Amino acid sequence: MRKCLPFAMTFGWLLAVAASPLMAQALASVQPGAAGWQPARLPQNTIPHGLSLRQALLQLKQHYGADILFEESVIAETDGKPAEPVNLNARLETNLNTLLKPRGLRFKKLRSGAYLILSNKKSEKTTYVQPALLPTTSVATPVLVPDGISGLRTIQPMEAPSAEVRVVGRVTGETGEGLPGVSVVVKGSTRGTNTDANGRYQISVPDTKATLVFSFVGYVSQEVTVGNRTTVDVQLAADNRSLNEVVVIGYGVQKKSDLTGAVATVPVEEIRKVAVTSLDQSLQGRAAGVQITQNSGQPGGTTTIRIRGGNSIQGDNEPLYVIDGVPFKNDGANNGGNFNVLSTLNPSDIESISVLKDASSTAIYGSRGANGVVIITTKRGKAGKSTINFETYYGVQNVRRKYPVLNAREYAQFVNEANTNEGRNPVYTQAQIDAFGEGTDWQDEIFRSAPIQNYQLSISGGDERTQYAIGGGYFKQQGIVVNSDFDRYSFRINLDRKLTNKIKIGNSLTVNRTVANQSRSDGDLGSAGLVTIAALQFPPIIPVRNPDGSYFTTGPQLNFTADNPVALARDSKNRNTAFRTFGNVFGEYQIIDGLTLKVLLGIDAILQKQDSYLPRSVTSGLSQGGVGSLFNSQAVTWLNENLLTYNRTINEVHSLGALVGFTQQANRTENSTAASRNFVNDNLNTGNLGAGSVPLTPSSGIGTWGLRSYLARVNYGYRDKYLVTASFRADGSSRFGANKRYGYFPSAALAWRISEEDFLKNVRVLSDLKLRATYGLTGNQDGIGNYPAYSLLATQNYTLGNAVATGIGPNQIANPDLSWETTAQADVGIDLGLLNNRITVTADAYLKRTRDLLLNVTIPSTSGYSSAIQNLGRVENKGFELSISSVNVDRAFRWTSDLNFSLNRNKVLDIGGAPQIFAGQVANIAQNVNSGIIRVGEPLGSFYGYVTDGLYQTTDELAALVDPQARKPGDRKYLDLNGDKRIDDNDRTIIGRAQPKFLGGFNNTFSYKGLELTVFFQGVYGNQILNANRFELEYLNGTNNQDRDMLRRWTPTNTNTDIPRASTTRPANRISTRQIEDGSYLRLKNVQLAYNLPATLVKKLNIQSLRVYATAQNFATWTNYSGYDPEVNRFGQDSRSQGFDYASYPAAKIWMLGLNVGF
Repeated sequence: MRKCLPFAMTFGWLLAVAASPLMAQALASVQPGAAGWQPARLPQNTIPHGLSLRQALLQLKQHYGADILFEESVIAETDGKPAEPVNLNARLETNLNTLLKPRGLRFKKLRSGAYLILSNKKSEKTTYVQPALLPTTSVATPVLVPDGISGLRTIQPMEAPSAEVRVVGRVTGETGEGLPGVSVVVKGSTRGTNTDANGRYQISVPDTKATLVFSFVGYVSQEVTVGNRTTVDVQLAADNRSLNEVVVIGYGVQKKSDLTGAVATVPVEEIRKVAVTSLDQSLQGRAAGVQITQNSGQPGGTTTIRIRGGNSIQGDNEPLYVIDGVPFKNDGANNGGNFNVLSTLNPSDIESISVLKDASSTAIYGSRGANGVVIITTKRGKAGKSTINFETYYGVQNVRRKYPVLNAREYAQFVNEANTNEGRNPVYTQAQIDAFGEGTDWQDEIFRSAPIQNYQLSISGGDERTQYAIGGGYFKQQGIVVNSDFDRYSFRINLDRKLTNKIKIGNSLTVNRTVANQSRSDGDLGSAGLVTIAALQFPPIIPVRNPDGSYFTTGPQLNFTADNPVALARDSKNRNTAFRTFGNVFGEYQIIDGLTLKVLLGIDAILQKQDSYLPRSVTSGLSQGGVGSLFNSQAVTWLNENLLTYNRTINEVHSLGALVGFTQQANRTENSTAASRNFVNDNLNTGNLGAGSVPLTPSSGIGTWGLRSYLARVNYGYRDKYLVTASFRADGSSRFGANKRYGYFPSAALAWRISEEDFLKNVRVLSDLKLRATYGLTGNQDGIGNYPAYSLLATQNYTLGNAVATGIGPNQIANPDLSWETTAQADVGIDLGLLNNRITVTADAYLKRTRDLLLNVTIPSTSGYSSAIQNLGRVENKGFELSISSVNVDRAFRWTSDLNFSLNRNKVLDIGGAPQIFAGQVANIAQNVNSGIIRVGEPLGSFYGYVTDGLYQTTDELAALVDPQARKPGDRKYLDLNGDKRIDDNDRTIIGRAQPKFLGGFNNTFSYKGLELTVFFQGVYGNQILNANRFELEYLNGTNNQDRDMLRRWTPTNTNTDIPRASTTRPANRISTRQIEDGSYLRLKNVQLAYNLPATLVKKLNIQSLRVYATAQNFATWTNYSGYDPEVNRFGQDSRSQGFDYASYPAAKIWMLGLNVGF
């Protein structure tokens, strides 16, 4: 706990730094008054009696910064009457009612900050009006106005003539594309205009000292002093908080203010600053409640994602991904080992990412929503001038740290001492030891500085009827371990076409090809099969090659048969090639106003080949004369969705949205494996398996599954204050038995926007306050294969006489009652906005309980079978999430912060009556015993082993306990937990837990004019790691190299130590608390310094935009963990065995330079 105190203090300090300036602003901007809270800066407290209506409305406009629109005839009819006095401390809506009601007028709120004055005689029927039709206003998004209203004006002051200056210019976005509808206003006045379709504007200003204010929804406002210029061009930066006002949810979109569930949006702009092979890696630390662990630093490697904890023991715990409407799982099923399906997606193509976390949000996905849903949309075209964008970066990667191991002299001395301790002669003379020197640093031999590069070209545009977005990219990452790399070629085309006013069609298509050369790491093949652990164990006295150029494998005085790490890395082949096509075509038909039918057809097709070969230069290949294998797989998933949506607003009071749908999805996967050994030479390998004289038994298989679903959702809102959502989905799955084929998943949610209530309307500091409560059921059907409920047949061998005959017999018992895992989740949350949403806070507390777990359990032998999958067991998750976003400084210098924090407490409630289940067997070490355990009352991911008790110091201590493995003083000692005076399996207990106590991320962006600095921290606290590498490096067999801690080993003259004596017999070497380490870390994940060239310079270069940047990734890590990296997970996505580190491929530290150009 003491060691991790700096981590906790750092996190607290970062939070305080982010919150303190905003809290100071909040306190400075309000003061108590007679009528409640009031603005800190008031031009006057009241509008006096006697002003005309037009003059009074102008006062309101100037005070509140709102747009007030009207028809000239409406104002003219009543403008002769003097206006009533109003209190400017009150809300704008209150004062509008005071002025308008006596004149038979009313107002309609078009959006936040925009109001329309109406006569009570006008019709209620509304029509969308584009902002270009609203002259001299800052309304930048389409608004609803009643039909029949035209010639809209905005309230303007009457000014005396003066010597004015005419200013023209163009307003562009970050890509250089002209922005239509941007508000351009002379600061301190109500004089203004809007940009046209190409982003151009013209305006007259009083003099050269005038300041123009440029503002647009979704972008950061900018102020520019005119000076002596007559042309002022401006480039606006995107404001992520505004872009996220519309959130993508299941089967639709919704305003963020109307959300009733727990939905997190991930800022895509921040993700693009990170160099990763796979999208899931870039999400780490970006959303509260989402824990992402990179299982391997290998290029194209997999990750483990847990949204609000793990729900299942044996089933799948990964979220459902929905990309452009096509759902799929990234669980590695039917994809051959460590293949990451998400690595086939180009992160540069992403438009938006939404993470659905609670049951109200995920129940619409029914049987696949229990683990959360990640919805991803790719970029689509927009009407306007075509834009071309080119992005590229190039970087260098290095290993973060190396293990400290013995050099050649130290190793030879250790071997001599180990032999003499066991009564043998020393192996090396002192002259030989002196000649060894430092020896071979095997880590230097396998690690390298590796380049990483990316190139992306895209074009988008269109007109009012047709929009397009086309992009292509190439990504290449060489791994920091020699002979490992990853290449991706990607192409995307998204089209939208409006055939008529009622019919729209479109498509989304992405095609990718990836090639990954993976080092033999991240596995469980023992020291003879894994590059990284071999580099730690292989003796430093051995050179890389013999004088004849062949690889050196053993010394003349050693019986060491492990593979030479360099030979294993360079000569072994393990290539994974994948070709993926996924996308959809759709059609939409507007039946009547508000009622739309959408039909979608989607496909996800993956062709994959794994090509592996072990040559004669490695031990396992030499013994078989070279051995090669080919694995081929093709998986095709098709989808059909038929959705009917209805949206209507009634009397400006009631808002109603409804969705009903029918969907079908099916998959067919075929795979085959062929292998042979004893090749003529290593050059033929898998290119000609027939060259192997000994063919190995081939295998093949076909798997299918299908899902048929009915879904419905209703959203209702009353005055934008009281919000209700209800959803229901019925799923029928081919995986389950006839008696439980369908599952039913309802949910309900309530939300109350308290900030819209009258008693809070005068609290000016409060922008938004919403309470949410949700409850629902979701399911899980993945991770158990395609036919768990059916009786299956398999080939079996029988001996008939003196011959072996092959036949077919049953190997799985049917279970017609097998059904879904069901998760019930309750959530309460709060959304808070302060200071016009400069500070936004989202907090959620939740409770999840999963029942009917899908477990493979032992059944009575009288059934004729040993085990079967049944619905047994329960797991609980409960936790808290907090997200804070803030605009700390908003001037020429701008500083924004995003902080998220989450904690989850996981507990196993029941495992079918059994007290515990063992898991996590790490072969080749610890006598092949299970080092993981699942026990009732404990979290998933618990470690099981012995508790160390120092070292034996005397023979009397040895005699007091019976330990077959401990023979001499200096051997490791363990606690006798059951008190029987013996050290055996009954003394094992839970020695650690992989579940973190909390995790979080903290992002800061600082910008000044064209300069921008982004600093992103990510961390995990309270988890533990079982470091099996440490077991290997303290193996004490007299041949392996050892950790440098062995320099402190026990000797008769050095007894005050925790390192055992040197030995060749591995005395008392067990998985224990010795290998359990604190896995907490705080990482400076990403630092980027960027510069956007000013518009004037860009224009001279005849381009639209230019951005250059330098990035450092995994820049610094603060941790007490002794391994390569604290972010490890040797067993991958298996929830039974989390937090193991064994021969893991370390994450790289990256430095890179990048360029973005818009044409």
